[in-house]
Amino acid sequence: MARPQNTKRRANEPSQHNPPAKRAKLGEKSNFSPEFWDNLSKVLLTPRALRELDRRNNAQPLPTFSVPQLYPARLARFARHGGPDLRHLRGYTECETVADDMSSSRSLPSRSRQTQSTNASSVVPGTKKSSAYGKDFQQHLTDHNIYHVNHDYDHEAPEPANLAQMHQELANARASLSPSAFPEPAFRDFKQKNARATFERDVMRTVIPVISGNSTIHNQQDVRFTELEPITNERAVKPQPDFFDGARLGDLSRQMRDNQAIQSTGIPTKHPGVPVEPNFFLEVKGPDGNAAVAQRQACYDGAYGARAMHALQNYGETEVAYDSNAYTYTSTYHPSTGTLQLYAHHVTAPRIAEERPEYHMTQLRSFGMTDTRETFIAGATAFRNVRDLAERHRNNFIRAANARADLATAAVQEDLAEIHQEISGPLELHDSQDPTAYTAWQDADYALQQQIADGTDQQDDAEVATAVPREDSPKPSQEPALLVSDDPSMSFESSFTTFTTDTAQPKRPRDSSSPPSSSKRNHPSQGQTPPARRTTRSSRQAMVSGQSGSSNSHRVETYGRQGKVCFETPEGTEIKTELKEWTERTEDGTRRYYWQGVHSGLVFWATKLPKEANKTRRR
Repeated sequence: MARPQNTKRRANEPSQHNPPAKRAKLGEKSNFSPEFWDNLSKVLLTPRALRELDRRNNAQPLPTFSVPQLYPARLARFARHGGPDLRHLRGYTECETVADDMSSSRSLPSRSRQTQSTNASSVVPGTKKSSAYGKDFQQHLTDHNIYHVNHDYDHEAPEPANLAQMHQELANARASLSPSAFPEPAFRDFKQKNARATFERDVMRTVIPVISGNSTIHNQQDVRFTELEPITNERAVKPQPDFFDGARLGDLSRQMRDNQAIQSTGIPTKHPGVPVEPNFFLEVKGPDGNAAVAQRQACYDGAYGARAMHALQNYGETEVAYDSNAYTYTSTYHPSTGTLQLYAHHVTAPRIAEERPEYHMTQLRSFGMTDTRETFIAGATAFRNVRDLAERHRNNFIRAANARADLATAAVQEDLAEIHQEISGPLELHDSQDPTAYTAWQDADYALQQQIADGTDQQDDAEVATAVPREDSPKPSQEPALLVSDDPSMSFESSFTTFTTDTAQPKRPRDSSSPPSSSKRNHPSQGQTPPARRTTRSSRQAMVSGQSGSSNSHRVETYGRQGKVCFETPEGTEIKTELKEWTERTEDGTRRYYWQGVHSGLVFWATKLPKEANKTRRR
């Protein structure tokens, strides 16, 4: 009979099966970055702070001592007799340079602090951005002039200037919460939903809709604000409210959406459907959540909203104004206690010039939503009213900012029109005006009609000598086209056709003495008596090349830009011309180039033309 096989493994035998390796434990718990601790004005005794202290102590190199290989005989004899007396070292503490590393780093100047960053802290495993889940975050906000509702001011706590008005607005009754609309069974159903909520998402899905009711206010939930400029520093976590109200992106005008200040303070994400300019926020915790964390998150969210409203309020203004009114509101709800709290946030001017503005958080009301039906009605009424109040503030600021943006755009266009009008001047002839202006208009009309008759698009021959302010070129859609008009008083851009200095005859020569009535259009100026003698092209060239010392002539310095010959008038206006519009003449052995304005009659001359233009001319 075979003996049963012993399946027990002996100590010297290898294992038959490799057991699964134990899951490696994670390293140190995540903590804030060293820069966060260095920038705090005061470090609280928290677990995170102790972990950071341990990390810095462990990063210090251990001291090394050189031990001699041979001991002197007298040292051995000294040791045999008991050695030195070390009683004075009893109770001596550890080296202070290691233990006080965190405090000494804060006492350094800000510039040296940034370069120091403590030893071995350039790459720290397990670090993360600071958030409201740490008690030190409240100190971080205080250091950046964002004050919590429980902040201990060294002076009287500043309250919003419109605090009484807000209390009055919150108390307004709502028909949706009347006894018939919200009876006692509805309140009992709310209490059951609140008791059954296990997680934060359950509270947002079942409890908050009962409090907020039906509303058309544009809102969103649980969205991280990735595009806003940090209100403290880059190391702080980006806000991600559980619920917030805002405007639609289309409510902002194009000028507003393109403004950098509005983008960095009021447009939180790149998604067009996410509300912009948010000024109402809600932070919710689960039954086991920390209410203090929700309060810190509301303080953080409210500061962002107050900054957005302040940027809207001061859009287009020359000086920043602080009216101490609150236009941003936050709320927190904790299901374990059924507590709903409402807060207001306002901005005040910095107490020291060139510092950050100060953001203050003020409690408005607090309600026990699960106490009685009456307390629920009061809390839900205040909650819905404060959302409506925030929407009114937001819409008023947006409408006012859009109006200022439109006025600024209209003012710029009006200024451009005035500049063009000043440069071009009126084309109507008066008895005291020089008849050459009328001749210039006739030449322009002839050139335009010749172009239409030939059916060709001679854009270069009919190009406008455009005059615009320096560094201000209008968009192509704003440039007027060359149109056939019945009004002789056409604008400078649309009626002025430049003249060539080339001696070649046009394709369809016409007698220079032929009246303008032979053209296919009628002008109001035809009823006027034209001058007895009409100036031809050659006579105009002679007139343009008049003496440089004339009162109507100005010497200018020309330069080339995009194939144009440009110069600036004595008033600082840039004139763009074509090379062929300039007339060359030699006077007293000096070569000069002349150009005359068609409407103003002013003559501008230069001793040289741009090199690029000269190359083009030699072709």
